[in-house]
Amino acid sequence: MHRKRKRPHQDRFDSPLHGWKSSRRSPASHTYSRCIRRQTAAQHLLLALMTISGLGCVDGPLYSLKNANPYYRAQWSKDRELGPTYGDRIAELDLLREQIRDMDPTKQREWANNLERVIKHDPSPEMRAKAVDAIAYVQDSATERALNLASGDDNEKVRLAACRAWRVLGGSAARSRLMTLAQNDSETTSVRQEAIESLAVFDDAEVRRLLARLLDDPSPAVQYQVAMTLKNSTGRDYGGDFEAWKKFLAGEDVAAAPAASMADKLWNALPSL
Repeated sequence: MHRKRKRPHQDRFDSPLHGWKSSRRSPASHTYSRCIRRQTAAQHLLLALMTISGLGCVDGPLYSLKNANPYYRAQWSKDRELGPTYGDRIAELDLLREQIRDMDPTKQREWANNLERVIKHDPSPEMRAKAVDAIAYVQDSATERALNLASGDDNEKVRLAACRAWRVLGGSAARSRLMTLAQNDSETTSVRQEAIESLAVFDDAEVRRLLARLLDDPSPAVQYQVAMTLKNSTGRDYGGDFEAWKKFLAGEDVAAAPAASMADKLWNALPSL
C-alpha cells in the first residue's frame, strides 16, 4: 500500500505586523536569521554614522575624532597648502586671546578691527565666539560695537561668549548690556544665567535692585543664579532663602542661616522615597 508522504511544515509570512511565524525551524533557518539580524544591525549603525557625519561640520561633534584620524590629518595637511585650515584659525585665535592684552595700543586697535570683522561676517559660530573671547581685552570703540553685535547673535554660543566678554571689559556699557540680557524674558535661560553671573563684578545699587526683582522670576534656574551671584558679590550666604535675600537687599540685617552639620548634609543628600 502506497503511503502518502507528509509535507514538511513551511514557514509563512503572516502579516507585516507579525513577521515570519513558524512552529518548527531548521538549524539552517536559525543561522540565516541570525545573519540577517546582524546585517540589519550593521546597516542601522552605518546609517547612523553617516547621518551624524552629515550633520557634523567644522563645528560638529566629530571634529575631535577626525583630529585623531591619520587620514583626515593628511587631508588637512593638503588643505593647509591652500591656506589656513579651520583648526589653524581656532589655534590662532586662542593664541591671540592670550597675547593681545600685552600688545601696545596701536596693535590692539588693529586686531580689534580685524576681530570685529570676524564677529560680523564669519559663518562659523565657533569662530565668532573665539573672536569675542579675544576682543574682550581691548579697550576700544570697536570692542563695544563688536560685543553689542555678539549680544544679539543668532547663535547662543556667541551670546554666552558676549556675556563673559562684557564682564572682562567692564564699564557702564557692559553693565547696561548685561542688565538688559539678564531681564530679557525672551532670551534663553543659559544666556540670562551667564549675564546674571557676570553682574557680580558690578556691585552697585542699581544692579542690586535688578537682582532683587529677579528673585521673583518664574524660572527657578534664574532665581538660583541670582542667589549665587549675590553670595559671590556680597559675601553673605542665605542659600535658597529668597525672602532672606530680599530683606538683606532692602537694608535689613538678616542673620545668616546656621551651617548644616555633616549628618544633615548626608541626610539631605539621600533620595526621597
